[in-house]
Amino acid sequence: MVALAWCFLLLLLLGIEWGIFGVLACKLFRLELKSYETGIVGFFVYFGLFQVVALPLILIQRPFHELVWLWLVALGIVNLFVLFTARGLFGTLVRNILAGLWRIKGLLFAVVFLLVLFVCWFQGTQQYMGWDTTYYIGTIDTTVYTDSMYQYNGASGVAEQVLDLRYALSAFYMHSAVLCKLTAVSGVMVQKYVLGTVCILIHGLILFAMGRRLFPDSERKALVLIGLVFVMHLGFQTMYSVSDFLVIRGYEAKGFCANVIIPAVFYAALRIWEQSQNREAWAIMFVVCFSSVPVSMSSLLIVPAMVVIVSMAESMARKSWTILGRGICCAVPNSIYLLVYFLYTRGLEIFIHQ
Repeated sequence: MVALAWCFLLLLLLGIEWGIFGVLACKLFRLELKSYETGIVGFFVYFGLFQVVALPLILIQRPFHELVWLWLVALGIVNLFVLFTARGLFGTLVRNILAGLWRIKGLLFAVVFLLVLFVCWFQGTQQYMGWDTTYYIGTIDTTVYTDSMYQYNGASGVAEQVLDLRYALSAFYMHSAVLCKLTAVSGVMVQKYVLGTVCILIHGLILFAMGRRLFPDSERKALVLIGLVFVMHLGFQTMYSVSDFLVIRGYEAKGFCANVIIPAVFYAALRIWEQSQNREAWAIMFVVCFSSVPVSMSSLLIVPAMVVIVSMAESMARKSWTILGRGICCAVPNSIYLLVYFLYTRGLEIFIHQ
C-alpha cells in the first residue's frame, strides 16, 4: 500500500512539474498557449531538459547518484525561477484548467472521465512481460542497484564491454530509475502504475487538443472524440498495434512513441496547416522533435521523416520554401542522434568501459 501511495503521489507531482515546465517555456519564449497545450509542451520540455542533464553523464559513465542529485538541483532551479518570475502565469494555468472542467461538467464528462480511469486500471492489471519489458525494467533496477548507467545488461546483469547506444542515447529509463531511487519503489511498479498511466493521460490530453482544433466551438465534441478513440483502443489489442502499445505496453518507450510523440507531431502539423506562420505551432513542433528521442528511441527516424514530409507538402501547397526550412530545422536534433547512432552501428565504438 505504501508503494501504491508513492505511485499516486508521483503521478500528482509529475503533473504539477509538467505544468511548471510548460509555464517556463511560455515565459522564456513568449508563447501564448491554451492550458492543455501548456501541459503537453511542459511534458516534452521536462523530458528534453532531463536528457540534457543525463546524457553527458551517461556518455562519460558517471555514477547514477550524480544524475539524481544534479536533476534535483535542476528541478529546484526551474521551480524557483517559475515561482519568482512567472507565478502569475502558473496561477492562470491552474484557474483555466479548473474553469474548463467546470464548463464541461455533466454526464458526458463523467462518462469519458470514468472511461479513461478504466483504461488506466486495465493497463495496470495486465501481466504482459515480454523480453523487451524484462530488459527495460531490469535496466532500471540494475541502475539503482549498481549505481551505474547502462554499464550492465538489464536482462542478464552481465557487464557490458561497450556502451550500447541503441538504448543509452535516450535517458527515458534513467528518469524512471531516478523515481525509483527517490521513493524506494521497484522499477516494475514505477513503470506499470506511473509511466503506464502517464502514457494514457497524455494521450488523452493530446486527443482533447486535437478535438478542440477540429471542433473549435464545442468542448463536448472533443470529449466525444476522446471517448470514441479509447473505446477503439479497448477493441484493437492485437499484437504490435497502437492500442496494444497503449493498454498493454504503455509503460515502454515504444508506447510513448506510438501514442504520445506521433499524435503530438500530428497535432503540431494540424496547427501549421491552419496557420503556417504561427510561431506557437512551430514551437510545439520543435519541442516535440527535440524531446522525441529523450522519450523514445523508436522516434529516432520516424519523427524527422514525418516532419519533413509535412513541411514539404505544406511548402508546396503554400508555395513557400520558408515552411520547408522550418521543418528541416525542427528535424535537426533527431538528425544528430541519427548520425551518432549510424556511426555506432558501423562499428565506431567510442564509449568503451574501462
